[in-house]
Amino acid sequence: MRLFVTGGTGYVGRELVRQALELGWEVAAGHFRQPPLPCPAAWVRLDLRDPGAAREALEALRPDAVINTAYAQSGPDLAPLTAEAPGHLARLARRLGARLVQLSTDVVFDGEAGRPYREDDEPNPLSAYGRAKLEAERRVLEHPGGLVVRTSLVYGCRLEPPDKYSAFALRLLRGEAEGVLFRDEFRSPVAVEDLAAALLELVQHPYEGVLHVAGPEVLSRLEFGRLLVRARGLDPAPLPSGSAAAFPGPRARNTALDSRLAQRLLRTRLRGVREALALPA
Repeated sequence: MRLFVTGGTGYVGRELVRQALELGWEVAAGHFRQPPLPCPAAWVRLDLRDPGAAREALEALRPDAVINTAYAQSGPDLAPLTAEAPGHLARLARRLGARLVQLSTDVVFDGEAGRPYREDDEPNPLSAYGRAKLEAERRVLEHPGGLVVRTSLVYGCRLEPPDKYSAFALRLLRGEAEGVLFRDEFRSPVAVEDLAAALLELVQHPYEGVLHVAGPEVLSRLEFGRLLVRARGLDPAPLPSGSAAAFPGPRARNTALDSRLAQRLLRTRLRGVREALALPA
């Protein structure tokens, strides 16, 4: 298998590169602002905002599969990188006979369903980022063979270096950051190790369309943060908490994902946070 991972220096991208190399695959990975990692992947400096550069890279690499993890959450790169680049990649992948897996997000939903969202639920994003991701989904799914994988908060089983959610919780605990963890905003966190393994399965799977790949639990950001702190042997009681309703702007209250279809399709088991972090029940 010849795999190309965009956003190869990002949190999910790094784990994809690591696991694919362990499988003995031929791995190429894209990077732009961050330097390449010290590993035997073939690193390609690539600005995905430039369709011509993307075309040159894919035509040179001729991958069997592409996993696109690159995105911008805000700012001037939101439209060209998050919304538009996936469509260019999907068109190129289709022309070259490669499988494209596009990573998306739970915040394409408005959080008002009152239950975990299924693949066929109607998206209604509240944020600019969610709208950009939904546009990316639309562009990818215009091309036969494309797969969109929606996921949630991604954390790591390895305690060092901490993922961004663990790092924020630890900074709050030490009084090094301002803010709170919301007790009334709910997600379905997934271990990066499980997500990457599922994505690598999916590049070889015939499933097309949209698939939800997230953890099996519905946790508030506060509950999630407490578990991340406990995994490091610390007391989570001092973590500051608050209500999302007290903060300005629209926020999706519960964008937990129903991943039962993925669990039926895949060998990879999507673990709950306590199990993944080896915490007692």
